[in-house]
Amino acid sequence: MSDLRPAARLKRYAPGVDQPAHAHEAAHISLVVAGGFSETDSRGVRTVSSGRTGLRPEGLRHAVRFGAAGAMVLTFEPPPRPDGRPVVSEPAWSPVLPGTHLRRLTPMLLEDGETAREAAWDLLALCRAAPARPRPDAWLRAVREQLVESPGPARLTDIAHRAGRHRVYLGRAFLAAFGETPSVFRRRAMLDRALCLGAHGVPAALAAAEAGFADQSHFTRACRDVFGLPPGRLIARAAQVASVQ
Repeated sequence: MSDLRPAARLKRYAPGVDQPAHAHEAAHISLVVAGGFSETDSRGVRTVSSGRTGLRPEGLRHAVRFGAAGAMVLTFEPPPRPDGRPVVSEPAWSPVLPGTHLRRLTPMLLEDGETAREAAWDLLALCRAAPARPRPDAWLRAVREQLVESPGPARLTDIAHRAGRHRVYLGRAFLAAFGETPSVFRRRAMLDRALCLGAHGVPAALAAAEAGFADQSHFTRACRDVFGLPPGRLIARAAQVASVQ
């Protein structure tokens, strides 16, 4: 088969970068590896976190603002359908993908040729619209924001106490509101922070410490557990992007 898209590109975006409204000439798929951003298009504003996959059809106009940690995003054009119809016709963001899928698919997506093509089809099969949830209470949003901004140091029991809630209640409410438990979310937030710091030149040991990991090997194990690759391999593939492509 002559057309073996995709060749995935892992891009890194600096903290706080604003991309004004723009459109892409070709449809593409984005898997957020680390960090996050807010996206504005004709449907409104949404916050996108790591582990989610976005489908963006040809010509979709959107603006993006990257968060305090920046982001690492794996982007590729979808493989073509045999009947020639567009694979991506409507914009959508998936829920956070289970770690099993991220761990197995990410290394294959970063390869070339037929391996990446088959992994892309499997990623598309996993994509579905995130279920609508009511807006979380203010205290839950505050807990989530704290875990994003400073994921490592604080104990979740102490965070729950300061919020006036029992630790078990925090776990149940957080899961209902955001689709994952606070301990899983915090571990991912730590990995986000360490990967984004490393992608912008911070030495791995220092990035691990600043993100709250016990040491560099702890950071490496977490990265392998989620993405099936050591952080150095991911960071080495991440090309800097500072403006609209």
